[in-house]
Amino acid sequence: MSEFQGNTNSRPRQEAVADLLQEAHAKLQQAERLRQQGQYQQARAICESLLEQHPDYADVLHTFGLIFADQELHEDALDHLIRALMQNPRNWKTLTALGGVYLRLGAIELAAQTLEQAHSLQPQDASVMLMLGDSYREQREYENARDAYLQATKLQPSLVAAAIGLGWTYENLGNAQEAAAVFEGLIHRGMRLIEPLRALAALPPAAVGIDLLAQVDKAVKDPREDQRQFENSRSFVRAAALDRAGRHAEAWQELVRANRAVFAPVQGQVRRAAEWRLASLAALRMDPVGAPPASSANVPISLFILGPSRSGKTSMEALVATLPGVKRGYENPIVERALRRTFQTAGLPGGGSLATLPPALYHLCRDIYCEELAKRIGSATVFTNTLASRIADAAHLTRVIPNVRFIFLKRDLDDILLRLYMRQYTKGNAYAYDLKAARDYVLWYREMIDLMAKKLPETARIIDYEDMVRDPAAVRATAAALCGLPTTDKPPPKPAGDIGCAAPYRQLIAAALSARL
Repeated sequence: MSEFQGNTNSRPRQEAVADLLQEAHAKLQQAERLRQQGQYQQARAICESLLEQHPDYADVLHTFGLIFADQELHEDALDHLIRALMQNPRNWKTLTALGGVYLRLGAIELAAQTLEQAHSLQPQDASVMLMLGDSYREQREYENARDAYLQATKLQPSLVAAAIGLGWTYENLGNAQEAAAVFEGLIHRGMRLIEPLRALAALPPAAVGIDLLAQVDKAVKDPREDQRQFENSRSFVRAAALDRAGRHAEAWQELVRANRAVFAPVQGQVRRAAEWRLASLAALRMDPVGAPPASSANVPISLFILGPSRSGKTSMEALVATLPGVKRGYENPIVERALRRTFQTAGLPGGGSLATLPPALYHLCRDIYCEELAKRIGSATVFTNTLASRIADAAHLTRVIPNVRFIFLKRDLDDILLRLYMRQYTKGNAYAYDLKAARDYVLWYREMIDLMAKKLPETARIIDYEDMVRDPAAVRATAAALCGLPTTDKPPPKPAGDIGCAAPYRQLIAAALSARL
């Protein structure tokens, strides 16, 4: 009887506990709804209250991490998501969110590993594939990024972020028609955000079938977007549309307005970068460069295609890739990765450069680079890289990496200045928003090119953008000879060049530069 009575008495307690658990779950759902509505303080207060009662409640830690991530408080987001993962290591949603935070903190390799783990647990989730695409794109592994975004859009056709990522990746790959189709598709589906228009403005006009000028005034601001940034984006798009409509004076007014707004807060950064460039130029003048490391027959050629932004590197790489045995690397960070691993293996602070790499570590860096290269190149014999910043340490590349070759690109000064001035970059290239700063950058790059070509007559070639557009077959033959590759009878692709694009603006460019002298 007493045993029966004890069990009877325990039921109300069990029911009370169950009620408390259900209440906690209901509060968590309320916090998540508030988070999605952007009411972060209220959502945070609920999570804090729940954690006081249930310190190890994994789902609360997860939601709390998302609240911080939404507010770009990434360190706090990291803390809570890791704590959530400690409680539930196989939660693919937490792994996906954590991978996104790693991306925003610059831990790209760790992000990729975390997202691959999430994908292994939930291979058919669009949000996981979206984040994987983002991580691959950050690593500039564009072909992998394309495949991930494609799968995400198949799994969830309404996932706009995946479509935008796919479109930009097509642009990175040089597939302008495919990129335009994705972004125009978003507009036809009723999307009025500025991002698809900004992307279409960056593509060659021949690839774009939509009337940018008719669409730009319909654009609306994303609630998470800064108003000034939105207005600047709209000005860049309008300038491109006016340029394509032949209304050059109006296009120039929009460009001046947009670039001035972007350049104002980064002037100090541009000045410091200019000082660094002068120092690197002086160092290269004094550098004998010397003999490269001994070539090895079983080590592929690393072909660096270098030139300022908008000089035609992607087109040149596409041309070279039609030769047998060439694997495109795009803007691959393989050198940075090898360098970082070298410093870490040697127990030195990270963030070093090839210029600061102790000669005693050249062999280690070379071995790591070759290991990374083997992961990417497959059966090819030439691996291309178009990362423009490599010009600064090109001389050091010859000391560390075996079988290096260089193709340097030059372009008409006014044409490249206009294309820089018309481009709204996602990040970096701060010099592009001021004509004088852009000209100084391009002229510095040219001097670096001339010095490197003079010091490496056997392994470097200078190609004019205009020659590449007018006679791609001859330019391809030059690249084949440089890399010891057989030529091919396959007709080369015709680059979508825009030689003379600055003609309507030459006087405006000259006047703007004169005003700065």
